[in-house]
Amino acid sequence: MRVCIFVGDLGTVPHRKAALLAEARVLAGVETLTEVCFVGFRQTRAIDADTLAYQPHVTERYTAVRVANTALRLVDARLVPLGAARAALHVCAPGWIEAILACDPDLVLIDGRWGRHLASLLEEDLPGAVFVSGDAAAGRRLLRSTVDIDPLVSIVLPTYNGSKYIRQSIRSCLAQSYRNLELIVVDDGSREDIAGIVAEFDDSRLRYVRHEKNRGLPETLNTGFRHAAGALLTWTSDDNYYASDAIERMARFLVRHRDISFVYTSMHIIDEDGSGMHSSVRQALPPAQLRVQNCVGGCFLYTRDVCREVGEYSAAAVLVEDYDYWVRVAKRFRMQRLVASPYYYRHHAGSLTSQHGSKKVAALFNIVRQHNEVA
Repeated sequence: MRVCIFVGDLGTVPHRKAALLAEARVLAGVETLTEVCFVGFRQTRAIDADTLAYQPHVTERYTAVRVANTALRLVDARLVPLGAARAALHVCAPGWIEAILACDPDLVLIDGRWGRHLASLLEEDLPGAVFVSGDAAAGRRLLRSTVDIDPLVSIVLPTYNGSKYIRQSIRSCLAQSYRNLELIVVDDGSREDIAGIVAEFDDSRLRYVRHEKNRGLPETLNTGFRHAAGALLTWTSDDNYYASDAIERMARFLVRHRDISFVYTSMHIIDEDGSGMHSSVRQALPPAQLRVQNCVGGCFLYTRDVCREVGEYSAAAVLVEDYDYWVRVAKRFRMQRLVASPYYYRHHAGSLTSQHGSKKVAALFNIVRQHNEVA
């Protein structure tokens, strides 16, 4: 049972945490909560490092959001009427809902005088239960909260002379807690014995495809997806690897949120030998940030409809083929981030970005924005 507790001020969590967790357990009907995230629109003091806490990411209408947040603080302090919360939430709610969805909760507990107003806005987006603290009668359980569907997931793993790390990458795919998957390794004309490495794994879900000549990453991805049979699709790099619950988290989210077609996560940043930078996490930012940066990262999953409508990866977008694709997806489909970080992204001298330089990649990003008319 994953729970998101929404509060006005994250700074109040230290002295409210025990009571809110106890209330959440009662409402959920369980003794143990699997994961708890706190979301708040401000933070006035520090909280302990073991508490998962997030604030909505605000870049658009920044001044209007600040004014609305102030109005809600005045409502909580009973200095203005409760009715003022409706207008303020009209401004704040989109960012708040995005932040709550990013926690992928089964249950949301809202702690604030405006809780009922926010709960009513959440009902369209959240396939779980929404409650207002101290007012269990205001809770509503939705019939979509439990699903048992497990669509086939296709993972494409492109590689070119990637023998150094690929065993770890393959192993992480096959060790997923989500079992209904296929892994398609596409060898882009490697001089190394990639076929021999793949043969070391005795798993019927694993397939090997080879280009006799090197064609580049976009064409290698396209080859992989032509062989893919999954209803849900993704690809990973031969030098990165998944945590065991990565695919399960993302597949679960897409199955429960049928109006969302693309999901992505935060990720751990590691160094060449997999240590040193292990505690560094790159937090996923909201999809709106695609206008200025590649906020998707290396861990994502999308539906067959995305593949069908957006088409193939562009051979003209080498080094930024992923960003080009995400921008094209965003024009047609709803995307959503998750704050969980079930992926390990490796920085090393052999990576494409390191080989070609960050300035060149940044210039290519600008070309993608111009080509796709991204403001």
